[in-house]
Amino acid sequence: MNPASLKRRVLSVLLCLCLCLMLLPAGAGAASTVQLKLDLEVDWSAAYTELAQVNELRQEEGLSPLMMDKELMKMAVQRAAEIAVYYSHTRPNGEDCTSLRPTGSAYAKGFMGENILWGNYDIDAARATQVWYNSPGHKANMLRTEYKSIGIACVRDLAGNSFWVQNFYSNTGTPESTPSSGTVRQFFTVDTLPEHINVQLSPTSLNIQEGEKKVVYVCNGVTPIVPTIIRTSDENVTRLSMENGGVLVWAQNKGIATLTLGFAGYSATMEVQVRPLPEEIHLQEISLSSSTGSFEVEVGDTLYAMVNFIPVNAPKCDIQWELSDPSLAKLSFTNLSRTSVSIEGLKPGTATLTATTAQPVDGRYFTASVTLTVYEKGGGSTPESITLSASDLKLMPGQKLRVNAYVWPSRASQQVVWSSNDPDEVSVDQNGVITALTSGGAFVYARTPDGELSASVNVRVDTTYSGKPIFFTDVPEGSYCYDPVTWAYCQYLEPADDTGSAVKFGAANPCTRIEIVEYLWQLMGSPRPKDLNGPYFTDLPKSYNNSQNFAIQWAVEAGVTTGTGDGTTFSPDMTVTRAQAVTFLYRAMGSPSVAGLAGFSDVKAGDWYANAAVWAVKEGITNGTGGNSFTPNRDCTRGEILTFLYRQYGQI
Repeated sequence: MNPASLKRRVLSVLLCLCLCLMLLPAGAGAASTVQLKLDLEVDWSAAYTELAQVNELRQEEGLSPLMMDKELMKMAVQRAAEIAVYYSHTRPNGEDCTSLRPTGSAYAKGFMGENILWGNYDIDAARATQVWYNSPGHKANMLRTEYKSIGIACVRDLAGNSFWVQNFYSNTGTPESTPSSGTVRQFFTVDTLPEHINVQLSPTSLNIQEGEKKVVYVCNGVTPIVPTIIRTSDENVTRLSMENGGVLVWAQNKGIATLTLGFAGYSATMEVQVRPLPEEIHLQEISLSSSTGSFEVEVGDTLYAMVNFIPVNAPKCDIQWELSDPSLAKLSFTNLSRTSVSIEGLKPGTATLTATTAQPVDGRYFTASVTLTVYEKGGGSTPESITLSASDLKLMPGQKLRVNAYVWPSRASQQVVWSSNDPDEVSVDQNGVITALTSGGAFVYARTPDGELSASVNVRVDTTYSGKPIFFTDVPEGSYCYDPVTWAYCQYLEPADDTGSAVKFGAANPCTRIEIVEYLWQLMGSPRPKDLNGPYFTDLPKSYNNSQNFAIQWAVEAGVTTGTGDGTTFSPDMTVTRAQAVTFLYRAMGSPSVAGLAGFSDVKAGDWYANAAVWAVKEGITNGTGGNSFTPNRDCTRGEILTFLYRQYGQI
């Protein structure tokens, strides 16, 4: 696992704050210790940015500025390394933090204070200053009149954790004649009591194939420590070496090996399972990306179809397309291998669309066919089923939420009649807006006008339910994604802390492919995939549960995704771009026919995401990023993805 992957494991910012105000060193003797070696990045520039912000706050209070003291800065850097090992104003060796005060007459008298902070990699100087300023004790330290000098440090470990220290002193010591700048990677030695050692491995186990290499970090708690113990039970299965502050595990041959990794005489074990290289995969069949077994398009509109190769990691090949009545639609190909095609409706009628491998594969041709129906503008077809955007809801009395109904096939009339089996407890209007009235619950139904088809959602109303997730510290009232996050919690898309304590949602975190696929799968009613043995992608963690695997397999079977690269991988941790996000939503809705252009300067006709962008604008999911742009390649955050989903599935 590389440092970037480790960073993604830090799911929420942990802000641990303590205040220490001392008059003189405690002078306590240290017990027997062991030495831990750390590989850290020292951010000198961040320290001076922090100094400027502290002095700006002091100036606003009419106080004299603090001087960056050269020796105090050295102390702060060492203390930052120490709190990475043991987060306390007591040093890891058991001594008081003031035992590290600089030597010399300038530091023999006077009193000191210390602020410390621990957070993840997105804690910058501005955020650190704000957190300290919001805490009365830390604010008092920063604004204390008697303080004349300061040492500031910011260090980051390989896991992306940030450790900040402010050391204050009541006298003027030694100024830095030339301010330090930039960042530098530096090794630290920290004397540590045995009771502060907690060996952890990240990851805790590995399942890799022959020839694959992975880095394992040996940590004391959350902080990687330079390992000194690296052993494998079977070098025929795995070989080990040092790399970038961690242990490089190189899979050799099929089998299981136990690794013993650690430092300073302390260790932990982990199991590595090495699987053989996959056997050659043969194509079994091909299918077309239609969840209903047919395609529908109106005259003048265009839809896209693609070939799915089964299994998903089978080799791809060129495709030949044939339409039994070429006068009904125009076919245009979007790539050289013709594995996808755009279909423009020309006149009403029905024909058979057939895709066939251009050359024999393993001695035979593979073929897939669907029915293509072209309708006049405003035409329709017979409803076959209804899908709701939620199957289970929990609301507070007085709370409202809209549930969307989708009639399949998409060309059929979308008109439904809404009703509640207990309108005294739960009411619903004909727009699907559900209102919770009193404690209890009811089933809300959506039916076709003839009553032949129906779908329901179970609504529970509870006065003890905490309602909107106001305890998410990074989603305050007024945030652009406050209502979408609220809605997502009501839909059980996102977990929350039932105790109501403050937690971070991670609205600004990148949204990954596995996250958006899970969201869509849940909103579609968590359907059971046809192939329970899938998915067959080679890069899915062994730890994934059935829900995650079902979501991915459903997405493949529904034509939402065909994987990444050559189709053998899913890339679950890859961040979703705006183009990918709207395309996932568009395909989940059955790739409905669209007409015209999106109106964005960076979306051209024929772009693989063009129809999805047109559809997203039509549905009010996005209006672009300003300046007549869609910005298709910009990464999406979790807050943005939930906002897209909210506008499609839940907005009243």
